[in-house]
Amino acid sequence: MNPGLPTESDPPAPNKVLVVDDDALIIGEYLLCLGNEFEPESATATLGDLEKVLFGEETDDRGAASFEVHSRNQGEAAVEAVEAAIAKKQPYAIVFLDIRMPPGMNGIEAAQAIRKLDPNVNIVIVTGSMNPEPENLGKVIPPADKVFFFKKPFHAVECRQLAAALCGKWHADMALRNANEELEQRVAERTAALQKIAYFDPVTRLPNQLLIIEELKVLIDKAEETTGDTVVILLDIERFSFINETMGYDAGTELLRSIANRLSRTFCEEGARQQTIVGRFGADEFAIMVRGVESDAAIRELAESVRETVESPFLINGRDLFLNASIGVAWHPIHGRDAKSVFRCAEAALHRSMRNLNDPITYYHNEMRYRARYKFDLEAELRGAIERGQIVPHYQPQQCTRSGEVKGVEALARWIRPDGSIVPPSDFIPLSEEMGVSDLLFESIMKSVCRDIATWRMHGDWNIPVSVNLSAHQLRNRNLVGLIKGLLNRGNINQKLINLELTETVLLEDLSVAQPMLDDLAAFGVGIHIDDFGTGYSSLSYLAQLPVQTLKIDQAFVSQLTESSANNRVVEAIVALGKAMQLEVIAEGVETDQQYATIRRLGCDFAQGYFIARPMPAEQLLKWLGGYEDTQSIKKRSIVVDIDTGGN
Repeated sequence: MNPGLPTESDPPAPNKVLVVDDDALIIGEYLLCLGNEFEPESATATLGDLEKVLFGEETDDRGAASFEVHSRNQGEAAVEAVEAAIAKKQPYAIVFLDIRMPPGMNGIEAAQAIRKLDPNVNIVIVTGSMNPEPENLGKVIPPADKVFFFKKPFHAVECRQLAAALCGKWHADMALRNANEELEQRVAERTAALQKIAYFDPVTRLPNQLLIIEELKVLIDKAEETTGDTVVILLDIERFSFINETMGYDAGTELLRSIANRLSRTFCEEGARQQTIVGRFGADEFAIMVRGVESDAAIRELAESVRETVESPFLINGRDLFLNASIGVAWHPIHGRDAKSVFRCAEAALHRSMRNLNDPITYYHNEMRYRARYKFDLEAELRGAIERGQIVPHYQPQQCTRSGEVKGVEALARWIRPDGSIVPPSDFIPLSEEMGVSDLLFESIMKSVCRDIATWRMHGDWNIPVSVNLSAHQLRNRNLVGLIKGLLNRGNINQKLINLELTETVLLEDLSVAQPMLDDLAAFGVGIHIDDFGTGYSSLSYLAQLPVQTLKIDQAFVSQLTESSANNRVVEAIVALGKAMQLEVIAEGVETDQQYATIRRLGCDFAQGYFIARPMPAEQLLKWLGGYEDTQSIKKRSIVVDIDTGGN
């Protein structure tokens, strides 16, 4: 609450006015016109009507037309008076300040000092010799609605009218400010209560699943400060519902609280409080998260300790209860690089444990661990593979369905190890996002694309654009536009030979960030394509906002064209939308002649898929294009291909 602001418990605030002038005669005029005995010879009725409008028909305790006038003859003294009034919670409604009061501070300086003390007081700058610009007062002594200009010599009625109006305004401002502050306080209290409801379990008062994940994020963020792993142990109380049914709901509630208290006492001792979190994430499920566990043996010891803690008897309603618990264990960084991944692995282990009658504790390993280890090893290998150029683009042609000409190719990342083994893109591309090296991967692919275009150009005119995929991580890179422009300029690559493909989901993660980047790239001449259209949000609003040139129909629709009339209608609708918005439409995943005929009949501009050609290395693409051109007739060019029965 602001200093000096009256509250409901304070006595009614008077109409306090401070007049500041180095001329005693002027101060006398203020006292005369603002005094209770003031009786103007004229305009009495008008003034009375004004006061009724401002203060109401009846005079209240504040005194509608009554002023408590204080005076000072210097700016410094005025500042002290305002400060003293605030300290007493009896602030001034108005301060009349002469603009010149030698030898001390002038009225402007005094007003600025007063405003720092009291943001609510109305300040009136009074002058008879200078000619200041009233519109500048609000800039010098903000806010503009609380600073005014008054000319000397003034008429007594004008002075009283101004004082009455500003006092009425001050009382209204104070009432509104009090109401707003009370509302803010209630909102803050309600927010705190809702937060407690949202993040804490009401029975055990432990963190619930939402807060458990947030706390796990904190532990993982701090993992670099200590050695060892961050371990997540999840436990489920077997046959808890049976206890509720036989002993009653109150007994079940008491048992849950007893479990929570025992786990907290055992694993959240004072010395380890910052490294261990205990929470409840389900009806009869608890979580224990510990940072800095240094070995597999220590992880096993910790899990066994949790089991023993829970399976020791509980005294409930005078009876000893012996519990059995199923436990699942996972840890960072082996089983995930982020909190949700590690927690998900622990849940998988817990569910396995609940199905296993022989062992109450399941560690996320064996076949689950094999996959995690594969991912972990792949992570260690990925950065080096990017740096050594093992991940290269393969190119898949895009054919015009009307002319049969190749109008584009898509660059698809392929990781080929030195021994010839191939790592699936579904493995290493998401991993590059998790590791934060997707920018390096994108830059490497872009450099390869530029080199390949330069090589193709050496064998003749090259006018086929290449599409490169962008991820959400690239769109968050502020250097993306500069990177692309720099690579194209250094390689002397025509920007119209590059298209960037983004999925709807990637775009809509943060359209406010994506739009200026895409606008900049489109202005530079790079094409913008929407990939996998129809599987995301498909919002017309973002299509209208973004500089999109092409829509790619997701292969999930294309693969079922001959099986489902509903899919035919979806593709037909996307084509119609593209035409209405003057966008080209590509159907991807075309594998059969029937699919090709259907998308051609429905009006797709281009086709891409195994029916046209598989993705191939740069040098093979050049040979393929040469053979492809040889198959074209002079009058009507049409493609001759072998149908590949493999998957896309």
